[in-house]
Amino acid sequence: NTETTMPPNRPAIYTLAALLLAATTCAFAPSRSTSLTKTKSSSSAIYFELPTHLLSDLSPEVEGARAKFWFYFFAGSGAGGIGLAQLPSMFNEAAAARETASIGSPTKGGEELNAGPLVSLYYDNDISVADVSDAISKAPTADFISSNSQSVNFMASKGYIDKNDFIREMSNKGCNALASYSVFDAISSGKGGIVSPVVYDQRLENYRQGSGEGEVASSFVTDLNGFLAVKVGAFVGLVFCLLVDFGLVAKAGIEGFLS
Repeated sequence: NTETTMPPNRPAIYTLAALLLAATTCAFAPSRSTSLTKTKSSSSAIYFELPTHLLSDLSPEVEGARAKFWFYFFAGSGAGGIGLAQLPSMFNEAAAARETASIGSPTKGGEELNAGPLVSLYYDNDISVADVSDAISKAPTADFISSNSQSVNFMASKGYIDKNDFIREMSNKGCNALASYSVFDAISSGKGGIVSPVVYDQRLENYRQGSGEGEVASSFVTDLNGFLAVKVGAFVGLVFCLLVDFGLVAKAGIEGFLS
């Protein structure tokens, strides 16, 4: 028997042959990339020319008006929604004070507080001078209110005076509720239902220095009217901004879609 042996260089020959076959196939294969690129570039050029020459027949003024309409509509919807949400809170604050006049809160009667037309407009009730004087004299200190606070908000936990805590303490002392509301409103100056303890004690001391039996300090009347001016100004300003917002949306809509 004759043993057949494979030449040691035969694997290398097979490998070389396979490489030559692959190179030949690639060399004579049809090229598609160039034509595909040209096709894509030419179609792209046609696409970008269509909006200008074929797709749009609107004048630049109308297109601009429609763009403004959508901008004002979406931007104004957010701002208008926030503004409209604030209107009920303004009325609720006044309603809470007005409601106290109809629940049988104790009153000393007597002369009415003459603090201008805004007081009667906001509270919709007459406030007794004697009730206000009594509330000023019986109002507890900021430390007392803070130490007995039942509010769960962050500012009250830091020693600030919450309106609900003040009204509750004044009720415990038998003060007229409407007068108590007016005292806190004067102290707060329209800056919300939270008052700094320093501001609270300072203003309360000023009111006590000018108040007495049957009279109220002029500083109290000034601060109360300042509070009411802030409330009225905020309401008027908010309504004005809402009207401007709606007016811009309506104007752009008419120019873009109805003209």
